[in-house]
Amino acid sequence: MELEVISDSNKRLRLNKKIVWGIAIILVPLAMFYLDKQKLYKEEKPPMPTVLYGEQELYPILGSYTWNAGEIEKEIKDLTQLIEYQNAEFRENLNIQFPKNQQPIFIARGNYYNGEIKAEPYQTLYREFAFLRNESRKEIYSIKAYWKDGKRAEYIIPVNIKEISPEKNYLARNKGYHSLLIVGDTDKNVMDELYSEPFHFLFETSSSLDLKDANAIYPELQVKEEPSYILFDHTKEAFRTASLEELMKYMKENTYSKKSSIVGRVTKLDRNLGVIQVDDNVFTSADIRDLKVGQKISLEVKQLNKDIPYYRIIEDIKVIKAADAVFSAAKWLAKDAEKVSILAIGPTAFTEQFKSPNKEDFKLVENIEFQETLTLKNGEAVPGAAVYVFNDKELVFQTDEFGELLNYLFEFEMLMPARKERSGL
Repeated sequence: MELEVISDSNKRLRLNKKIVWGIAIILVPLAMFYLDKQKLYKEEKPPMPTVLYGEQELYPILGSYTWNAGEIEKEIKDLTQLIEYQNAEFRENLNIQFPKNQQPIFIARGNYYNGEIKAEPYQTLYREFAFLRNESRKEIYSIKAYWKDGKRAEYIIPVNIKEISPEKNYLARNKGYHSLLIVGDTDKNVMDELYSEPFHFLFETSSSLDLKDANAIYPELQVKEEPSYILFDHTKEAFRTASLEELMKYMKENTYSKKSSIVGRVTKLDRNLGVIQVDDNVFTSADIRDLKVGQKISLEVKQLNKDIPYYRIIEDIKVIKAADAVFSAAKWLAKDAEKVSILAIGPTAFTEQFKSPNKEDFKLVENIEFQETLTLKNGEAVPGAAVYVFNDKELVFQTDEFGELLNYLFEFEMLMPARKERSGL
């Protein structure tokens, strides 16, 4: 009997060992597969953008980034010695595209200078625009891209640009600009007189010659008298006259001007940079003292250069409906001038995403207050879900989308140095 018990026990032991070994044979490869996946996940890098300079592809260099494994810093101490510049002839267009399924929420554009990326405010705010100068130079374009969950990446694009010389050197080199050849009358400061009138012509160069030298150097112009004032754009002679008054009259009558009327709600305001956003339209203005986020306004806008989107003026602003006074309360304001506070209004399904955000995404947020609803001073309730962002002085941004809030926070962070510089800090 005892022998049978021992035999059964041995059988169970052997069976248990087989089961354990079987489980181990299955789990070990799974664990190794999982660890390999984790390793690959941590080693994953940010996507590389496609950069086209006209039709020529440029190859960006990935700098410091924060991705799945935390922050990876790269220090490049001397770009002129350590980086090979890509040769390219001047083109008017610089196009930056990320893979469709890996589009950043926000991109800051600018230049790499003194070891860090400097965002250019207007090229960052006017998202699809980059103003490029037609002159031979070494340029280090820069991009800083922001994704949610603290993911960041910096890219630099070192380019050795070769100027595309105009057919004749008296032509303007850049589209949208003019040059002026003055024959005779060399004692007058002609450009000062021209700039005394607000014609909004963009002059790139001016030069003065006497009649003899003008005909010796540029015989094809066939200049017959002095004084002569010859105006050029980037492709041809635009106007010629012997009278400065006639030149000024021509400029006044031929200044590019495209007027448009816009009606909408002020959704963003940055007094340091002189920026106002009406719905999705971004404008710059020297005088935005009377504007507030939340106002419904009408604007008369004059575009002054068809090639430069931010070269325009706001001729008239009318407030159609004032912002509700409830948002002027001091209790909403941030205490730190370099941070913001947030008021999130709406049902739990909407406000839940604000309750445990990524710390890096919200690092400039001082405080978040949640309310299911808010009664305005006019007695109405805030319609639907909404987000309001305040600096230390006023309401500066409003939206009803979490992604748009992230875009604003990233923009606020990246443009802080430019904002300080404009305010003299």
